[in-house]
Amino acid sequence: MTASRPSAAAALDGRTYGIDLLRGVACLAVVAFHYLSRGPRAGFMPVSALPSLEPFARYGYLGVHLFFMVSGYVIFLSASGQSPRAFVASRAARLYPALWIAATVTMACVVIRHDARFLVSWSEYLWNLTLIPQFVGARFVDGAYWSLAVEFQFYLLVWIMLRTGLLAKAESGLWLWLGVAVIDGLRPTYLLERWLIANWAPLFIFGAATYLVASRGRTWSRVALMSVALGAAVWHSRIEVVRLGQIWSGEGPDARIAGAIIVASAVPFVLYGVGTLRMNRSALAIVSGRLTYPVYLIHQVCGYLLYGILVQQNVAPVVALVVTTGAALLSAWMINVAVERPLGPRLRRALAGAHARRASGGETISPLPSRRSDGV
Repeated sequence: MTASRPSAAAALDGRTYGIDLLRGVACLAVVAFHYLSRGPRAGFMPVSALPSLEPFARYGYLGVHLFFMVSGYVIFLSASGQSPRAFVASRAARLYPALWIAATVTMACVVIRHDARFLVSWSEYLWNLTLIPQFVGARFVDGAYWSLAVEFQFYLLVWIMLRTGLLAKAESGLWLWLGVAVIDGLRPTYLLERWLIANWAPLFIFGAATYLVASRGRTWSRVALMSVALGAAVWHSRIEVVRLGQIWSGEGPDARIAGAIIVASAVPFVLYGVGTLRMNRSALAIVSGRLTYPVYLIHQVCGYLLYGILVQQNVAPVVALVVTTGAALLSAWMINVAVERPLGPRLRRALAGAHARRASGGETISPLPSRRSDGV
């Protein structure tokens, strides 16, 4: 099966705002999960503001799965045509400035409140600033940062493909990686999951395969790669549900519902990714693209602490929830305006040197001329 192939520019033009919007939806799902399910369940929040929504909010953790799909797509997009050094510069400029500020603010809030539930050592805090605390056994300043560690390993694999010239033969490499993920799904293996992120690989592969269809055309091999990757992602989600059931107190997620949500979220992602659906420039998509990453970084632990303070002051739980959510959004906006947008381009130019091809460093697709996005 081979369809007439549009140019890469034509295939990718117009889908960027839709993908930015999907990232915003994924972020809101994660926030809802933490504020309405995980936080109250684990005792990180003294009382649930909206307990009737918990059966729905408990599936918000699947927003991270959508993040990984998007990341597979946009990282392959941003790596195409770049040198290894330029790729490293773009990733560092995108991830580090906001992380440094958000992790520092989170650490400061925990130290000021002296909350032992979230307190880590200063050396662990410093390791968090590198994006590789998992390699030295350091705890995360904020539990949400675990996904950044997974993203970092994915970036490392893409960098290796760039360095070795294998990115042009990415399809074969993705099939090989998917084979490893399938083996891990049949028999979970610690080494495969630690070093090759085999349990998360199907999501990245699904996103990358969607990009290949969008940029190089549809073939049986690429459609099959997408299909098998999505099936493997659903299978791994069943294993994840078992693990979550062992960790969570009370009733855990239903594997069938989790799998259905993953498939449902994949549909609009593919439609926007290949250009079947297009979204015009909108303020909502632009704000979503700019704030998703800093909201993800700042909302959890700081949100738990603020919510607890408000409830202790006899603020109604619903009001406390609204104030906490608003504070997370405002903090994310401040990080984007005061940190990401001015420092990102400078860091990128400093790291890329003569190899720098673009001056922009924010790298959400919609608001910037480079029209690129980022996975989180």
